[in-house]
Amino acid sequence: MTYTMERISYDIAEQLCRLITADLPEYFGLPGCNEHYAEGVSSRQNFAVQVDGIYVSLLSLDFPYPANASIYWMGILREYQRKGMGQALVDQASIYAKSQNAQTMTVETLAPTECDENYLKTYRFYESCEFRPLFNLKPEGYEWNMVYMIKKLD
Repeated sequence: MTYTMERISYDIAEQLCRLITADLPEYFGLPGCNEHYAEGVSSRQNFAVQVDGIYVSLLSLDFPYPANASIYWMGILREYQRKGMGQALVDQASIYAKSQNAQTMTVETLAPTECDENYLKTYRFYESCEFRPLFNLKPEGYEWNMVYMIKKLD
C-alpha cells in the first residue's frame, strides 16, 4: 500500500479527528472528551496519512514546554491499522519536534493496569515507538488510571 504523509490544516484535522473517533468507538467512547479533542486539534500541529486521496490517520502534536513535544491526539481508521502508518506518523512528528528544538516527546494513554484490551494495544504500540512509561496518574474526574510515557529525541 502506498501512502503519503503531510502536515494538514486545522479544519481538515478537526474533520479527520471526528471521522476517526466515530470509526473507533471502543477507543473513543466519551462524547464530551471527543468534542474536546476535535476542537483541540485546531490549535496544534497536525500530521496525516493519505491513501488514494483520502486522509486515513491523524497525529496532533502539542508543544507544552520548550524542550518537549506531546502527542495530543492520534488515531487511524480501523481499515488502515497495522500497516506501518502509525510508526511513520510518530517518526515524522519526531523529526518535526526535533526541528523545533524538542528533546523529548511524551504521550498519555490508559495505564496497562486497567487491563483494557484495546488500550493495551495502544500502550504496546507506543512502546514499539520507543516510548517508555514515566509515571501513572489519575486526573481529577477520571475513572481510570493513565500512564505518561516519554521518548528521547536524540
